[in-house]
Formats: sequence, C-alpha cells, structure tokens
Amino acid sequence: MSLNSINKFLLCKKFWIILSIIFMTIYLYPLLSIHLYVPVYDNLDSSVIWYKILAHSGEIFAPNTAIIPNMMNGLPRASYGSEFDLILWLYYFFEPQTAYRINELLIHIIAFSGAYMLLSKYIVPNNKHYKYILIYSGTLYFALLPFWSGSGASIASLPLTTYILLNIKNKTDNKWHWLYLIMLPLYSSFILVYMFYIIYAGIYWIYDAIRNKQIDWRFMYALVILGVMFLLKEYRLIYSMFIDSGFTSHRIEFDVFFSETLFETYRLILVKFLQGHTPHAGSLQQLYIIPISLIALFLSFYPFRLNQKSSLGLWLIILLSFYFDLWHTILINRYILPLLLSIVLIRIFLPRKHYKEIAYLLLIIIIICFTASLFQYNGLKWLSIDIPLLKSLNIIRLYFVEPLLFLVLIVLSFNIFIRKLDFSYIAIFLFISVQFIFSLDQSFYKLTSQTNYLSFKEYYAPDTFQKIKQDIIQSSHKGIHQSKVISYGLEPAVALYNGLYTIDGYSANYPIEYKKKFKNIISKVLDTPLLAESRRLFEKWGSKLYILSINSLPETYRYYVDANISAKISLNADTRAICKLHADYIISAYELKDLAKKNIYLINHYKGSFWRLWLYKIKCDSYHLKPKL
Repeated sequence: MSLNSINKFLLCKKFWIILSIIFMTIYLYPLLSIHLYVPVYDNLDSSVIWYKILAHSGEIFAPNTAIIPNMMNGLPRASYGSEFDLILWLYYFFEPQTAYRINELLIHIIAFSGAYMLLSKYIVPNNKHYKYILIYSGTLYFALLPFWSGSGASIASLPLTTYILLNIKNKTDNKWHWLYLIMLPLYSSFILVYMFYIIYAGIYWIYDAIRNKQIDWRFMYALVILGVMFLLKEYRLIYSMFIDSGFTSHRIEFDVFFSETLFETYRLILVKFLQGHTPHAGSLQQLYIIPISLIALFLSFYPFRLNQKSSLGLWLIILLSFYFDLWHTILINRYILPLLLSIVLIRIFLPRKHYKEIAYLLLIIIIICFTASLFQYNGLKWLSIDIPLLKSLNIIRLYFVEPLLFLVLIVLSFNIFIRKLDFSYIAIFLFISVQFIFSLDQSFYKLTSQTNYLSFKEYYAPDTFQKIKQDIIQSSHKGIHQSKVISYGLEPAVALYNGLYTIDGYSANYPIEYKKKFKNIISKVLDTPLLAESRRLFEKWGSKLYILSINSLPETYRYYVDANISAKISLNADTRAICKLHADYIISAYELKDLAKKNIYLINHYKGSFWRLWLYKIKCDSYHLKPKL
C-alpha cells in the first residue's frame, strides 16, 4: 500500500467513526460486563459510601441540622451533599454497583459528545481536508480520560459547556443551550471545578469587553444563570458557610497544603504541570501530550514545511526520544519550567502570527499551575488566616480545568504536525493508539483485579458481614444499630456499606468537636516517630478518622490490608476512649494479642474470599462510664 493510499485511508471520516466505536467499546466494556474492579482510594472508601448512606437515610430533604446516624456517631445532614444531585438519585434507584456503572457510562458519553462538538465547530478549521483526523483524535483523547466517578460530569462536561457558551457569544444558540446551563449543576460540582471555570470565563468576558469596547450582555447572562443555578443546588453549603453552619467544621484546621519554601512551591508547579491532579482531574499529559506539544512548539518557529526525507529523519528522532524515555529526563529537570517559559514568551513576541495559539495555551497552563501552587506557599499562609474561606474552598483546585486546555493543546499540536511534516497522519494515529493503551491502564474500572482495584463484592464482603452482624446481635442482645463498631486494618467504609453504624469514618465536612474526641483513641500512637507524617495529616487535614496502624506499613490511610497477615499484633488504640464514643465492637483485619490488657475478647473469626476478619467485643462495663443520654 502506497503512502498516498494510507493517508487517504487515515483521512476518511468513516475510518475514524469506526475507530472511535472500537476504542470506546473496548474502554467502556468493563462497565457492561459481569466483573468490575474499581479503585479503592477516594472511591470505594468514600464517595460510594457517602451517596449510599444519604440515598437510604430517609433524610435526603431533611434540614441541615438533622442527624444521619451511620458514621462518626451521627453527622449533620449538612455534612452530606445536595439532594439536587443526579448521582445521588442513581444510588437511590439502583444498587451501588449499578449506579456506578451508569454514572461512568454517562460521564464518558458526555465527554465524547462535548469534545466532538467543541473541536468540530470552534477549534478545527472546517475547510481543511484533514479535519476529521484532528476532530476524532482529540475527541478520543478527551473521552477516554480517567474521570473520577464521584464528581459526575464536572470535568467531562467542560468542552460541552465551552461549546454552548461560545454559541451564546456568537449568537448561534437556541433554547436547548440555555436549558443545558440550567440543568448542568445537577450533574457537576461547583466546589470542585465550576467555581473556577466560571471565574476564568468571567475573566475572558472582561477581556472581551475591553478589547471590543462593548459589553456582551448575553454572555454575561449565561454566566450569571450558570452561577446562580450552582448556588441554588448547593444552598445547603452556602447556608452553612455564610449564615448558620450549626457546627464548627474540622476544615478550619486545614493546613496540610502549605509548602515551606519557594523551592517546594516551584516543585509543586512542575508537578501540577506534568501530572495534573489524580484521581480527581487527571489529563494523562506527562507521557505523550506535553512532549508532543513541545515538539509542535519548536516546529512553529520554522517557517517552511519539511520535505519527505527531513520529515522522516525528524520522526525517527522523535520515536527514539520516546523509546529511550528522554522526555521523562527532560521534563523532570528542575530548570525545565523557566526554559519552557522563555521559549513560550519568545514565540509569543515573535512578529510571525501563525501558530501562536499553542504558545498562549502553554503560558495559560503554566500561569494556572503557578497560581494554584502559590496558594500552597507557607509565606502566603496569612491569606488563609485572614480569609478562612480560602481554606474551606480549597482554592488550589484552580488547575482542575487543565483537561480542557490539554484537549485544545493536543489538537493544535497535531495541526502543526500536519502543516509542517510528512507522515503526520500515521504519527497521529500511532500517538492516539498509544494514548488509548495508556488510558486503559489508568481507567477508573477494569476487568481484572489489580493493585488498589477491587470489586464491590471483594472490598465490601457482604456475605462475611452478614455473619458479623448476626454475631453482633447475638452477643449484644439488642438491635444492630444500637451496637456501634470501629474498624482496624480496613476502611470504615466496609462496615458502613453493610449497614453497621461506626464511630470512625471519612467525611469532607464534620464537627471539629468530634475530631478532638476521636483523637483520644489514637493520641498515643500519633506520638510514635514512625507516624510523624500521619500525625501531620490528622492534625492539619483530618478528614479520615481511623485507628492508625504501625504494624505493617507506616501509613495512616491504607487502601486495604494484606489478607495473608498471620502474626498477631497489638491494637494501637485506647479502648476506654472507644467506649466513651459508645462503640463496643472492633472489626479487625489483624488478629490481636494482649486481649486482657486491652479489655477485649474475641467473638468470632471470619475468612472470606478477600478479607480475613476478627470480631472483638470491648468490656466497656468495666470502665464504669456514664451511660449515653
């Protein structure tokens, strides 16, 4: 087959439609299969549980002060999300695993549709014969990113939202576009993404008004409607933050995000630029996207198109640079950002107007990463003290819009390749194919169990916990919800999923008074030098209230414990303090020793397909504590 035949084939719209169907089907297939394995971290241990608890609490529409008793001895309704959240209602009408599958399917469908519409109308020139290779390659890159399930369409909808706002600005909108702006908050997060996106869109609106010397009222109305609808959805959060919270949140102690030196801050800028934010807003840019963009940036300096021989030589050099992993060495160099910034500025100020967009985009990404990291610099800590709202809103999420910017950046980079080099169509196809493999590896769901990926059945172990609940009822002679538990060596999410009430847990917003009470349980182990980092996380973040373990890995927050641990270990907790918080059962992934010393005794041992668990009861009566009122 000749080169012309290959190029003609790769430029065909039908080829890219078929390829998109194949890639999307392979990527989404685990969601339709019987077996599904998903990440534990910030997923099974948290967002799945939050939605499940609220969906089945009977308190969805309750006032902020209503207590939902499942976790941490009962949390106010304000600690959970809005009732105007599509994901919540998926968990209400479906089993958690089914809700998870539907949610992820919707996310990637929205991502594909939005990216396609934005690229085809506003980014890729419609009069170019190679438009389909740019549109579909960019669309596939974005649609196959690992979108965090807990945020719904927050990241995935950014291209579609941008497309609609540009339609409104260009007066090509219709009533459905305005309806989209009204409905978008139901499936997206204001705090995580859209608060910052609206700020950026507002800056663009101001810039546009200054440049054109007139105000675009329709664009302003669109942003106002979008902002108001988000505020209405998050009325509970707004009310608790600005009117009456009903409790003092543990978030006032947030201090974990500050870097001590300017060099650490610089390192954070580089990390944000190269890696984005995983798992919440990953762009998968370090391996291929940034190197491709930098190659395109250098090509933009050259005013002519390379001939076939020169193009082939350059592609060989590029291929070897990836094969020998030279880009990793280059990009992690401490001087890469100043060097890159200098090249970007030179390109912007050169008199040649063509291809400056890629330089502007790189500059914008660097500025956003710089701003987000600056808020983590200890020298500016006074800002969060004078303006506590900055801590509560976690302002460092400014760079969560990176995936949208990298989408446009990669398409513009491919465009430069096509304009400057022969064999570009083949190269783009290969890059997208490799990126697809990378996306499969980083996906939020898989067909087989892998490190930190478990099935719902493995992680939550419903069969095992059915036996545990029966033993609790028999040993306590009271209802299952009158007997509270604490977990050791496994996330409290496991017990919570199975309907047990816990005194430990993971919450993004809970009363600070409870954090102080729980600290009594783990205060001695927190003083252990081995857990210095754990102590810092607890005191300056503290959203996870767990019994810490120093018997295996020196980590506060493990994904899950090795089920094959056989040696007996000590309980690193004060059982008297546990009883004060009205729990008298410990579910442990370790077999415990020194039972008499800890005032506990074994109820039963359970061996499931993943967990080996021990149920212990604490002799709380021996402490002569005052009964719970």
